[in-house]
Amino acid sequence: MKVLAVSGSLRKGSSNTALLLAAKRIADDSLQIILADPLDRIPHFNPDLDTDIPPEEVIKWRRELKEADAILFSSPEYAFAIPGVLKNALDWIVSSAELYGKPVGLINASPGYGGASKAQEAFLQLLNVLTVKINDDCVLSIPSVNKKVDAEGNIMDEQTEKELRNCLENLKNLIQESG
Repeated sequence: MKVLAVSGSLRKGSSNTALLLAAKRIADDSLQIILADPLDRIPHFNPDLDTDIPPEEVIKWRRELKEADAILFSSPEYAFAIPGVLKNALDWIVSSAELYGKPVGLINASPGYGGASKAQEAFLQLLNVLTVKINDDCVLSIPSVNKKVDAEGNIMDEQTEKELRNCLENLKNLIQESG
């Protein structure tokens, strides 16, 4: 089962990217987790460019999403919302529907005590509009993430590793249910 892992952060040493590296490391053999290229490669959304032949990077982004059996997002919280680069990438697929019915896992993490809960709330609303297949067992919020995972994706907190494994197992189940 191919899972496209998408980080909402462009920062070097991003905890959210590190969580995706950790997921790749701890996933069982049935899940092939592939990290997506950074989202800043995708041009700013412009409906005038969302035609039968959109920009090349948009074509590539849509193909990556379509070819995956599931998507695993990990995103920080910026001003109580998801980062603009992630929202932009998702705006490009509203009309083309690559996420329609697709199993999705969602991780939101921040160094603060809130665990990016405001961004998660907004992200879940957006995913609902995109009509993905998601359930509460595939959603994870990680507060104080900088104390739980290092920049290379090594998990330093036993509970966080347990929760991440559980999220991945539930995402795998969602993929299997999707058939």
